Amino acid sequence: MHAPIRRYHQNILKVLRNKLLHLIARNTISNRLRIFLFRLSGAKIAKSSFIGIETFLDDQFPQYIKIGKGCVLSFRVNLVVHDMSGYLKPITFKRNSYAGCASTILPGVIVGENSFIAAGSVVTKDVPPNTIVAGVPARVIKQTEPRHNVKVFK
Repeated sequence: MHAPIRRYHQNILKVLRNKLLHLIARNTISNRLRIFLFRLSGAKIAKSSFIGIETFLDDQFPQYIKIGKGCVLSFRVNLVVHDMSGYLKPITFKRNSYAGCASTILPGVIVGENSFIAAGSVVTKDVPPNTIVAGVPARVIKQTEPRHNVKVFK
């Protein structure tokens, strides 16, 4: 069910434009500007989300990244939707999910609502709603109750 990369050869100018947009976005101080630039490249990001400095969103296939309302991607988070073998699948963050510093989310992962990914984790499988995951590879550490979840943004 994965899409081979060779089917999606892109215009070289579009790829270069996305790389430039992502380079600027990763290093800008303003969260609003960062989200604007990532959205301009094709990523689907809710305005009420937060994306930290030096966060890497796959610049070759940004259209495969979706970040929902109230999500927080801390500093140096990596979202990779493809690998060199031709595997290409989207990454989705549902509402109010959080990715800690230097965590890596691999292709095909869906992060459920109100979920928390610990710093430095490598997420290879879907994260169920209302859970805390940690480790390499990330494993469920704790289930949380929905009433205890804190909404970061309205």
